[in-house]
Amino acid sequence: MTTYTPSSLLGWLDFDTAESERVSTLLRSLEDPGTVDELGLGTVRDAFSTMLSPGTSTIQTKLRYFIFLPWIFGRLEAQKVHPGDFSRRLREDEARLIDCLRHLGPGQGVIGYTAGKNLKRMPSVAYWGGLGSWGLRRHDLSIAEYGKQAANMGRHQAERDDDGNATSRFVSMWTALPQPPDDFLNGDLTFDLREEEAHVLVDHIRRRHPGTLLATLCEMPAAAEAANYPWELPINRLPDHLVELLRHAQCFSELTLGPQLVYNVLLARKGREEFGWETHELETWGQMVGDRYEELQSWVKNLSEFWQIVAGHGVRVRTKDFVTAVVTHAIANPLDFSNDPTVHRHIRERELQLKSNRARLAHRAALENWTQEAFGAQLNYRWPITKSYLTDIAKALEEGA
Repeated sequence: MTTYTPSSLLGWLDFDTAESERVSTLLRSLEDPGTVDELGLGTVRDAFSTMLSPGTSTIQTKLRYFIFLPWIFGRLEAQKVHPGDFSRRLREDEARLIDCLRHLGPGQGVIGYTAGKNLKRMPSVAYWGGLGSWGLRRHDLSIAEYGKQAANMGRHQAERDDDGNATSRFVSMWTALPQPPDDFLNGDLTFDLREEEAHVLVDHIRRRHPGTLLATLCEMPAAAEAANYPWELPINRLPDHLVELLRHAQCFSELTLGPQLVYNVLLARKGREEFGWETHELETWGQMVGDRYEELQSWVKNLSEFWQIVAGHGVRVRTKDFVTAVVTHAIANPLDFSNDPTVHRHIRERELQLKSNRARLAHRAALENWTQEAFGAQLNYRWPITKSYLTDIAKALEEGA
């Protein structure tokens, strides 16, 4: 009989709600192919994503979920659902939400379109952190903790003295929102924001996250339409601190694309040696670096400024050392970067450091399980979902004008 021993485990101590929510978000994000992080660049990527577009996530789909979900929670509060029934009732209402959106068809951002009521993680899980970040959710509770208290939240009132004067202020769980339609969860719904809904979301984003790219663009949401990356926005309409932040984000995104592509090249070459697989090579990255060589070279020479920006975001020393090494080599010889043995060594050592016996470049068994699909892409810092949200806001405000 063979005893199976897992190659890796992930565990944590549940000290508080915030930590539990962060771990939950991490586990959910691992299901999204866009977050695959073979070379450990995720902490820097996520730091910039949060600085630019706080409250967003790659597992979110449509902006109006920020409205739908408080409506659902508010209904459950009003119905004084018993704590023991809260989880079941929430799932039932979210399944009804899926049914109300199903008429939109596949590929339209309906979470659970295929799985329906059997969906493992409902929209509330994907949006809970964002609801708190934007101030739509006012208390720092997990969904489970909230479910235990929801039935009593509608009964709370401010404490008063003998003269009837309020001596304390009760803060409800949810901010005031426009009322849902009369047939909410009983009729077809769309993701089209109403003007008053857009104004509520914009006001909360601007109050909670002033100075961020997301808050700034809420004042001119149509500006995002033509930008494939956030640094393609009209910089003459952005404040200086955002122009500088985007400069760092762009340089990091462009120069770290090279190591990701080389990692794929090394995998393919090793696969060809070991198993006879076909190989893939870098093509256009070197030219992209060449086109912006002076800017990227200046950025590499002043990397200390970059590391100061992401200080306090959990970026480890080993990550800094790896990034510093590969971007320095990238700018030294971008056209021959993929053939540099020192670069190969850095990438192999980094993967081994991160994944131990699951490192594909070091272990034949791990390589054999590779699907031959390429890993990684140029970092966009959640720009597609941010751009989608801004498009919805622009549409709602234009229609209401």
